[in-house]
Amino acid sequence: MKISNEIKVGVLATVAIVLLVVGYNLLRSKNFFSKEINYYVRYDDAGGIAPAGQVMYKGMNVGQVSGITLANDNSGKIVVAIAVNRDLKIPLGTTATVVNPDIISAKAIQLNFTDSLVYYQKNDTITAGIGRNGFHGVQSQAEALIASLDSALQSVTSVFNSETKKNLRKSIESIAGTLSNVNQSTSKVDAMLHNNVNRLDRIFANVESITSNLNSNQEQVNVILHNLEVVTDSSQRNKINETIDQAQQSLKEVSEVMNKISEGEGSMGLLLNDEKLYRNLETSSKSLDALLVDLKAHPGRYLQFSVFGKKDKSLKDSIGK
Repeated sequence: MKISNEIKVGVLATVAIVLLVVGYNLLRSKNFFSKEINYYVRYDDAGGIAPAGQVMYKGMNVGQVSGITLANDNSGKIVVAIAVNRDLKIPLGTTATVVNPDIISAKAIQLNFTDSLVYYQKNDTITAGIGRNGFHGVQSQAEALIASLDSALQSVTSVFNSETKKNLRKSIESIAGTLSNVNQSTSKVDAMLHNNVNRLDRIFANVESITSNLNSNQEQVNVILHNLEVVTDSSQRNKINETIDQAQQSLKEVSEVMNKISEGEGSMGLLLNDEKLYRNLETSSKSLDALLVDLKAHPGRYLQFSVFGKKDKSLKDSIGK
């Protein structure tokens, strides 16, 4: 039997339409091959939920939003229809809350189960959850953080004016110059080390030899150091004892001298203890001082030189007087 072209075109058009409808619904995450149960949620505010939005339970996708309509009872409520996997039983008292899973993803409905052993039936209305936007607190904090960052950036911009930028540029140039000098210095040090590698090798070899000898003769070195410590300690103690003895002898002699002076023995004792002697010495000192003054003022009275032996009457008168 020969099939006409019209029938072929009709069949192909029907298949294409079916594939188009199925593909469109698959793109909307609606699976024709799985059986789902429809429930409804009445919200005062849908919070941005859209058809084909996810329905989640403990972070797992268990269904999708199948429709959003305005309630026909003039209450102003938003009725959201959700299609949930048939294998998931929803206990009575469960709440459905509109949340933001993360910053990028679209709004979703989070199911919060209770411990009830009685479950919702097909086409029942689930209670809307309070706090529909679970990401609202984080969003508020982010907005406050952005405002703080904006204020900080404005402060930084006001601080980094043209003069500050100029000074900063000079500082960077100075640092670059310093780093260049350091680089040159390290190059010179590297060249010096390279030119004296043999000498450094000899020095290190000598140091290693010395340390090796010290290590091999460690016991002898310890004995020598111990003997030296004993000798220096005994000599130091002898010196200290000798110094103490000399100090005690000197203090004893000073004490004896002070006792003699206190008892009036010797010139110093008589001078300190005999008031009459002290007064006589004071008078003699004053007379001697007056004589010296008169000698300087009238030297002719005391020194006479005459070729013919003539006596000076003034001297004789002075003497007579």
